Amino acid sequence: MKPFLWVPGEGTDVQALERLRKHFRRPSVPMGEAWFMGERRLFNELLGDLDKLSTTELQDALVEIASGTSSFGPMPEWHAWYHYLLAMLLPRNHEYFVSYLAEHLITAFMAIYPNGTGREPYAGFRDDILVTLGRCMMDGQCWNGSEIAIGRVLHRSNNNPNRVWTWWDASGDFSASMFFCLKYLPDASQESWLRSVLAIKSPHWRAQVIAWCVGAAELLDGKVGWPSQLRGDARPSIAWEWSHCLKPELATGDDSGLSPAATLIPENSRLRLLQLLHSHFSEDIYLDWLTSISTVPYLQDELAEIPATFEQLYIR
Repeated sequence: MKPFLWVPGEGTDVQALERLRKHFRRPSVPMGEAWFMGERRLFNELLGDLDKLSTTELQDALVEIASGTSSFGPMPEWHAWYHYLLAMLLPRNHEYFVSYLAEHLITAFMAIYPNGTGREPYAGFRDDILVTLGRCMMDGQCWNGSEIAIGRVLHRSNNNPNRVWTWWDASGDFSASMFFCLKYLPDASQESWLRSVLAIKSPHWRAQVIAWCVGAAELLDGKVGWPSQLRGDARPSIAWEWSHCLKPELATGDDSGLSPAATLIPENSRLRLLQLLHSHFSEDIYLDWLTSISTVPYLQDELAEIPATFEQLYIR
């Protein structure tokens, strides 16, 4: 795989997407819901044209795969349907209804591959999934040059009675994508990727990095191992859609033959990120970040005390 970086505008690899679609064909038997008492709902609509299904309908199917695998263990039908849906839905991953479709795709992937992708469905699968689902945050539709396309990625709107964007929390697409790359990216590729994350100068992006790093502190220092163990009232929240179903039991219930993972993020990955944060952020560099964030008043107002907490955690 070429150097893996997050560069605005350099998102999903089209050739990798074509390989995924070539390999994963639609199953002939409809997928069933994660319920086995009484009549079981079948997702017959998935046998038709997915382009005609709403975001909500697609999210519902992915929830069944993630929650079902978490509750009942791996099943061949969910495995087969997930890979087909993944290949078909990647171009729609930025669609949104309450949450991004990308969040559901990542949660289900982690439920199916809790211990890594050692047993690949085809040679090169891990690389293909990294340069598609793992790079979707960089898709051209998400960026206007070096600034995020507001309303298309991260927090979408302040159209609510209190007129807030909730920038004090990590957006689900950002949080899910960060954890995805930390979990599945090879060790040799991680430092350059992490440096590329920190190199993006968008004030909105920098605000998200700060919020996520503060919210992820317990996972990064090893006090917490899995998203299911995070507090529901955490500030900042780093949860994403159905991330609460990602729990330790997934690793021991996996039938891949791989050694059970002790934590969602491999220890090498979390230690590498901690080391990089401490080495990257001098007082001058952090001041530059805060100055750029202050150019967007609602970012500064909504982050409130969070930058000060970031400074206590990562700047020495």
